[in-house]
Amino acid sequence: MSRMRFAFFFCFISLSCAAQTSSSTTPRYIVGLGEYQCFIINTSTGKLYGISGNLVTSGVAWDAGIEGLPVLVGGGPRHHRFSDVASGMHNSLAIDEHGDVWTWGANGNGESGTGTMADLGLAPVKIETDSSGRPFTGVVQVACYSTDHCHGNLAVKADGTVWVWGLTTEGMRGDGQKGQVNTRPVQVHIPEGKKIVKVVGGMAIIALASDGNVWTWGGNNRKELLGTNTTDYTHPHRVPLPQKAKDIAGGGYFSYALTVNGTLYGWGYYTSYMCIGRKGWANQEPAPPQPRDLTVDLGLPHPIASVVTNSESTHVILTDGSLWGWGDNASGCVGNGEELDYMKHVPPYAWNWGPGQKLVTRPVRLAPGVHDFVRVFGGNCAVFYSYALTASGQLYSWGRNKSSVLGNGVVNATPNISAEYPNSWDVPLITPVDPFALKNHTVVTSPYCLLHPEGRFCNEYRAPKTSDSPAAGQ
Repeated sequence: MSRMRFAFFFCFISLSCAAQTSSSTTPRYIVGLGEYQCFIINTSTGKLYGISGNLVTSGVAWDAGIEGLPVLVGGGPRHHRFSDVASGMHNSLAIDEHGDVWTWGANGNGESGTGTMADLGLAPVKIETDSSGRPFTGVVQVACYSTDHCHGNLAVKADGTVWVWGLTTEGMRGDGQKGQVNTRPVQVHIPEGKKIVKVVGGMAIIALASDGNVWTWGGNNRKELLGTNTTDYTHPHRVPLPQKAKDIAGGGYFSYALTVNGTLYGWGYYTSYMCIGRKGWANQEPAPPQPRDLTVDLGLPHPIASVVTNSESTHVILTDGSLWGWGDNASGCVGNGEELDYMKHVPPYAWNWGPGQKLVTRPVRLAPGVHDFVRVFGGNCAVFYSYALTASGQLYSWGRNKSSVLGNGVVNATPNISAEYPNSWDVPLITPVDPFALKNHTVVTSPYCLLHPEGRFCNEYRAPKTSDSPAAGQ
């Protein structure tokens, strides 16, 4: 495949560069978000960088960079240009200029796609072949999925085929079986030979075809997650939509399809996360039997240009370049400056993962003074934070900053303090960041430890009196 064709197809799977970026130009950055690691591609150089409080998640040694600051992803990727990156719970993958896929991180479920479940070591490795022994190349998009018991990866090739690998035991294999461990990429056959241009994954898999139809499968027999009103979760089925779609998002307990006229349709268990109804989590409306037109529920002032989810909330860019969010906001991942009061929370500074604890049930505009947002980035594998990008190349981030993923240079005091008080470093308000301008990080301890030096693990780090305050991270 020629470089020109590859570039054209990558632009198309981004749901037309114009739709995602409000211009025909390439965005300055592409960001891939995982639970404990964040990755940024500088599109002008194609270089791939990782940001984390644990450098080994970027495929480098623990002392090969500065925690919380961008580090060039190690091994072979240092010598390539990259076009897409995705990250899951503990594994990551990216596409180089040849359409080859590089993978690193956890491999206990065969997530590497390299034919083994053994520990691969730190350095990223290339997926050489698929399950049939053919070269695995020509890939234009990658994604990760994660459930309580099932972790794996997805890829779309330039020929419109979809591939999956890892643990597929909740129907992700798409071949009529419940699934198994697949240590190399296997093809998912979409009915009618439809060509797919984008996939997203979470509890279930969503695929957008080139003709605007949307297909779903997986979900471990929870039909409400599929939006197809069928009990068969082991094969792809078409989502009934009244119009062709141009974007998809979700794959978890709430999902979306954005149609060509800017109408957003939603389906899933968590109806209150989609602004359906006014009764909150405990009394939310039942799951719709088919995708619901959310126009009235949302009440947005302009049509939607693009939609993205993280694990708890939804973000959209409207045609006027404004950014809006809604959903659960326990860890500040909506971005409106609010979250649970962790000073009074039990346990302190540690969200208990309960659903619907801080719902934002109507869209709120984020950074109202900014009118040129072109991309917003999320993720569905325990991702409780987001990034956004403006036309000028300014990055913004917000949400949970456990493991220093927000690009602001704030590093958790110690791993034990971080594990005990993981919400101490949340940034609930959308905030401009420039991670590549940082020269060093700032070590910050939990506000709980500042107030309770005798607290569990708090003696592992004593904050300098001049650098921290009880409001740190709030």
